[in-house]
Amino acid sequence: MSVSVYLPDSEPGPLTTALAASPQTLRGLRIAVLDNGKPNADVVMTRAAEALAARTGAVVSVITKKGPLGLSANAAIPLAEDRLELLLAQADLVITGAADCGSCTAYSVHDAIELERNGKPTVVATTTQFEPVAKTLSASFGAPETRLLVLPHPIGGTDEPTLHAWADAAVDQLIALYTGGAQ
Repeated sequence: MSVSVYLPDSEPGPLTTALAASPQTLRGLRIAVLDNGKPNADVVMTRAAEALAARTGAVVSVITKKGPLGLSANAAIPLAEDRLELLLAQADLVITGAADCGSCTAYSVHDAIELERNGKPTVVATTTQFEPVAKTLSASFGAPETRLLVLPHPIGGTDEPTLHAWADAAVDQLIALYTGGAQ
């Protein structure tokens, strides 16, 4: 039988993660949308990515669900390894979410941090009701500066014209989140 001894005065905690470097400009960069399958997540994030691309000269390169082969999504699990590989190969920037419930917020933040660790600036689309949860989880997971796009609540159940208006109005915030205010 083996025995493990832990120091009672050690500092527990997550690995600290620094955000990926912010580009100075978005022109020519490839934007990916990572959809966790929540109702209307794809609608609002795709519109935001398209509006951002139109405004900055970037391009939307990938729209995928986070499940294996991009065929499905479960908001309460990490993104599939093949989706991570796809995003690393075909995107420079990622927008993920929607983080508008407990477990989906946890895994959207988790996925964003994994992408940031791999050098991809990533924004989590969350809502006013779940912004505090997203911030708390980001800090707990070792990345307190996680890039959060805060939209009105709720995303699910909101009509498409309203979601499009929210996404269009978020372009300046997205630019600042990705560039650190450089553009």
